[in-house]
Amino acid sequence: MEEIRRGELMTEVVEHTLQDVDGDFRVVVLSDTEQPNPACAAVFGNPQDGCLVRIQSRCLYGEIFGSTNCDCLYQLEKSLEEIKRNDGVLIYLDQEGRGAGLLTKARGYQLCQDTGIDTFAAYAAMNCKADSRSYEDAVALLKQLKLKEVTLLTNNPGKLAGLDIGEIKVRHRSLVIPKPGDHTLDYLVAKRDNQEHMLSVAARLRWRVIRFAGSRWFSRRRAALRKAAAGPAQPDGTRERQEQAA
Repeated sequence: MEEIRRGELMTEVVEHTLQDVDGDFRVVVLSDTEQPNPACAAVFGNPQDGCLVRIQSRCLYGEIFGSTNCDCLYQLEKSLEEIKRNDGVLIYLDQEGRGAGLLTKARGYQLCQDTGIDTFAAYAAMNCKADSRSYEDAVALLKQLKLKEVTLLTNNPGKLAGLDIGEIKVRHRSLVIPKPGDHTLDYLVAKRDNQEHMLSVAARLRWRVIRFAGSRWFSRRRAALRKAAAGPAQPDGTRERQEQAA
């Protein structure tokens, strides 16, 4: 066991190796933490400052059940592919349902299906925070690995802010989803609207076609454009007489 300083507390970590089809990699698990399942890191190769890092929050539905209602499985698989190739770190946090837990997540899905609202509105209806995750343990693991600067694989600005607070210098790289399905796209748009998530280029293009026309912003914008195209306001009947004369 080793010890790292997190705030004013000394935290133990347990380190060992595992093997996958590509060879050995290190595992570092935090001990002495309030989380029932502590944060852990899979370390591939010899990461240096500026290396690729992915912080993955647990998602049973996507990672295990293969649900396409979210993009969690894609982000995990894509991140692992790049991290293994470039000597990086995958940090895994047991923060299901954006930190609210599996039961709250399940109730939120049920409410979404009953009412047609998105998961963020469902959480609000249940008086839950939209996102209660903490990235303190991720910062602790990065410091244990002596990393002061990382390239974070994420579309979530909250993760960037979480590491910045921990005095980790963060560069950003988006995770591009090539062809999101309809359910995944719904979720991406909800994350963009509620948490300012960055949509990938491919997702954004399709979103414009499928979702943008129905947004409140677009409806207001479209009405304004129609009004501008109609020209200055005229007395009742004036425009109609002009069109008939034309």
